[in-house]
Amino acid sequence: MDADGTHAQNLVSGNLWSPSCPQDHKSVYYANTEEPEKIWRIPIEGGPPVEIAQILGDSIMGNVSVSPDGTFLAYPYSAYTGVPSPGRHIVVIPAAGGPPVKSFDIPGDSWNVGPYWTSDSKALQYLRTENQVSNIWEQPLGGGKPRQLTHFTSGHIFDFTWSADRTRLLVTRGRVTSDAVLLTGLR
Repeated sequence: MDADGTHAQNLVSGNLWSPSCPQDHKSVYYANTEEPEKIWRIPIEGGPPVEIAQILGDSIMGNVSVSPDGTFLAYPYSAYTGVPSPGRHIVVIPAAGGPPVKSFDIPGDSWNVGPYWTSDSKALQYLRTENQVSNIWEQPLGGGKPRQLTHFTSGHIFDFTWSADRTRLLVTRGRVTSDAVLLTGLR
């Protein structure tokens, strides 16, 4: 649809998750969470969707993210069933489809957002939570250890984004609280 909400066009329906457009705005990538979970691409004008890949592991755990240069997709997934390295992972696949190019383990826990690409398409940024504290980490595609970008000592980051000129980091963060309540006399 247009930015003002007019001219809405239904491209596809189903149990869909995480639509993402490459910078050329010619198509939309999305995950279909029906078993088996898969990533699809559909032209922005409509037409038949094209299967790109089957989601690895047990389930997608965040967003499908298109690299700024349009050559790769990245998504986080969980793998706990019959794998040597259980937990959360990020995989990078060709945007045109094909086998994974890179896969990274994500230690700790993370919220179901991201990963986000750096502007040069050479690294991925994601949230990592350890000991109830969230921070932003960056994993170079070339390999090596991830680098911690923020150094908060308390609280959770719920999401983040960079300003268009990449000089400012915008973060939503806070505390997660919950209460247990006993209700009686509800007859």
